Amino acid sequence: MRNDEKSIHHVLLVSASLVLTLLSTVTAAQETILFDDFNYSSTGELSANGWHIRNYIGGPGLSNGGWSTQNISFVDTGVKKSMRLKAGTNVNGGNIVNRAATSGQSTQAEVSRVEEEYKNGTWAARMFFTDAPSVGPDGDSVVQAFFGITRYIEGSEPYSEIDFEYLPNGGWYTGSYEPSMWSGTYRIVDFSDPSNHAVTRTTGSLQGWHDLVMQVRDGQIDFFIDGQHQTGFSGSVTPDYPMFLMFQIWFSNDCFDLSCTKRGYLTDSNYREYYQDVDWVYFEKDTILSPAQVLQNVQDLRAQDIDFVKGNKPAGGGSTTQRCNWWGTIYNICTHIETGWGWQNNADCVGINTCATLPPPYGIIEQGSAFSRLIQAESYSNMAGVDVENTTDTGQGQNVGWIDTGDWMSYYDIAIPSTGSYRVEYRVASINGARLSLDLNGGDLVLGAVDIPATGGWQSWETVSHTVTLAAGSYNVGIYALSGGWNINWFRITKVE
Repeated sequence: MRNDEKSIHHVLLVSASLVLTLLSTVTAAQETILFDDFNYSSTGELSANGWHIRNYIGGPGLSNGGWSTQNISFVDTGVKKSMRLKAGTNVNGGNIVNRAATSGQSTQAEVSRVEEEYKNGTWAARMFFTDAPSVGPDGDSVVQAFFGITRYIEGSEPYSEIDFEYLPNGGWYTGSYEPSMWSGTYRIVDFSDPSNHAVTRTTGSLQGWHDLVMQVRDGQIDFFIDGQHQTGFSGSVTPDYPMFLMFQIWFSNDCFDLSCTKRGYLTDSNYREYYQDVDWVYFEKDTILSPAQVLQNVQDLRAQDIDFVKGNKPAGGGSTTQRCNWWGTIYNICTHIETGWGWQNNADCVGINTCATLPPPYGIIEQGSAFSRLIQAESYSNMAGVDVENTTDTGQGQNVGWIDTGDWMSYYDIAIPSTGSYRVEYRVASINGARLSLDLNGGDLVLGAVDIPATGGWQSWETVSHTVTLAAGSYNVGIYALSGGWNINWFRITKVE
């Protein structure tokens, strides 16, 4: 956000700090990850998981601009829900004096974590940006943001801020109405010193869904959009103090050019409304993940039907330590590029996409993590009696259905790394309930059976599991229908530590 608007914003963060302090009555422990799928029905559920919704007036933007809890809702995306933040106004830009509207009003939206503990690590979110209002005339300078910021007391340090800020109608002294993403960072409060602030403006429309990643480490920050590196900054501009993790949508009344012939609000008193959606947010402390690794972690968590985590990684979820076996030589996976070779920490590294081109046993390997393998049910090597259909379960794709008693699916060459106990989870749906069994090598060894509950519908999904003992080796794994009348989307085999 622009410097002159920040002064208002930061003064108001004093009162925000008091609210956040009241909401967070104990000092937050150092957690490993934050993941939220925003699969809520009410803002009360959102607040219960440690999110604060702003409801007091003030900047950024107009000094008497409103912020409303009513501007947060949850919308069905067809898979799960996403969180929607909206901003609406009928303020006429010709009726703004000393950064306050003399008539009309604006209501904006801000959602923030209550704990101020986010700094080094990987910040990520999947967001839907809008270029035009859903209601009313277009042209206001609206800001759609995913960012981190500290609490602020006027004239005091410490201070940090990192930002993804999308301006679909342009602005901020550029003289341009072109859509622009501003990726930037502030280290201290002295905004007049450019050595303490760095920003890159990337022009072009971002209408639609996008994956945003910020990699933050001491002395270095990098920004990615949809897996592509946008910009990076090092040195004194990088953050040096833990921040709140936040989302905002708000109206800027800053000038479009140095002569200020146009400011942010339309000279129009008709109501207009904009929105942005947040599908999920992911933060992993002190770990630098590539965008591809972030997406894999989110997919793993969703496959386990986990909507919210604040703490240690669940079994089978979160990141693993990945390396590249390059024809027998082990290299790190690069975090600043995904294709080609690079140089990090005084050593060679390989882009994850380049490494993935190598055939097994070379390519991407996992080190220092428990074994866990997710197998899509429709990827069977052989079967008897079943068919596939599109699924509405998380991740969509296909599920196996039309399963009758005695039907089966087999999956060839499933490698088990070590002898021990393994949890096997099944993602199933059934009208009346049923029962399945798990076996190896065409039924030579039956490992165990599990009951499938009546879930309420053919696309009403639940996860059931049991624990089995497996010896190290490679097997053909079979799923057998002891009774019929059920669907299966996937199963997962996880080493029990």
